[in-house]
Amino acid sequence: MKIRDIADEIITGVLTRRVVWEEGNGDPSLLKSEKILVPKAINDGLIDHSLLQEVKLYKEVKDKFYTKKGDVIMKLSTPYDSCVIEKEEDEGLIVPSFSLIIRKINPKYNPYFVMAFLSSKCAWAQIKNSREGRVLSIINNVSVAELDVPDFNDEEIKEISNRYKRFLNFKRLSAEIISLEKERNDSLFLKNEED
Repeated sequence: MKIRDIADEIITGVLTRRVVWEEGNGDPSLLKSEKILVPKAINDGLIDHSLLQEVKLYKEVKDKFYTKKGDVIMKLSTPYDSCVIEKEEDEGLIVPSFSLIIRKINPKYNPYFVMAFLSSKCAWAQIKNSREGRVLSIINNVSVAELDVPDFNDEEIKEISNRYKRFLNFKRLSAEIISLEKERNDSLFLKNEED
């Protein structure tokens, strides 16, 4: 089975230079502010909202290029990270051409299974083989669609999905704890300087 058999849509993001306003291009009266899910904001399965890029658009962006609940977004360059759109705050972000959208995933599977596969050595070995002999490490929607996914029964798919979801939650909580501890540490030293 291939990724194209699991998802009905595999779409490369929008070419942002065609829609993002810069001095001298487009009609400034049409400007509209939006957030772009730039590749650096996707980090190890999570979206870092502080790294989203706010831009002004001078053209309408087609609906298919906005994130929707249940989408898997994958970077098209190394490290080929991916993330699942599951929270309301993650919806409605513009996906640029440096990433692709895997959408309308077969109900037998789910976004976490797809993401677990995309982050596995199995997928990475196939990606590496597809890039053999090429100068650029960028992949495209066709190469992702053609990735071979091992067969699993329904129970195994559910277990893989749940395990990967727990893993991502653990990473998110760990990052929050580390951030809070750093803030606490910094405040102790700043307080000491004030005394």
